[in-house]
Amino acid sequence: MVIPVIMALVSFNNLYAQAIVKTDSLITRKQSLVLHLGGGISNYARDINIKAIGIPGSINRLSAAGTVRLMWYPNHRLRVGIESGYMQFYSYRVKNGTIPGSVSLEAIPLLVVWSMPIVKRVSIFAGFGSYILISHLNYQGAVKSRATVLGSNIAMSYTLPLSPVLGIATEAKWMNAFETKDGCVSLQVQLVWKFIQWK
Repeated sequence: MVIPVIMALVSFNNLYAQAIVKTDSLITRKQSLVLHLGGGISNYARDINIKAIGIPGSINRLSAAGTVRLMWYPNHRLRVGIESGYMQFYSYRVKNGTIPGSVSLEAIPLLVVWSMPIVKRVSIFAGFGSYILISHLNYQGAVKSRATVLGSNIAMSYTLPLSPVLGIATEAKWMNAFETKDGCVSLQVQLVWKFIQWK
């Protein structure tokens, strides 16, 4: 899913660059490094096999989610960067008689991200890389395990500028650890800070 999106971004960038050259050859853009930092709420969007757990309980699909993204804005529209953050895919609480227990799955993404503005203040993102999955089992003892799997994300954001170097963005994002078929939808508010610029 991510590769066709990236190819479409490159094609769109080439067409837009040709149009810019035809209309105004004097237009230039400064290069910059931009930090996106924020958080919001995520909702686990995959099926959870409750029968495999074997004990009735309650599922919580909602959790907090955070994003840290560093982007390089070159003097053309196709941007590239790296992204990390945190989210809890889901948690499951059980009670077997008088014995409580819980299972949860958390994720830390480590992605290379491409981005492009499509209209004024609206940008799309596509990322590919890995997810560090952390599972916690607390039931008559505690067990913690980690695994690294391949994954991707797709996002769209709207940025409201506050100054030449600061903005506030709202972002909708699909996070997908496709090796384990875990995925969630996230809605976030982010601070966008253009902290370095050069020609």
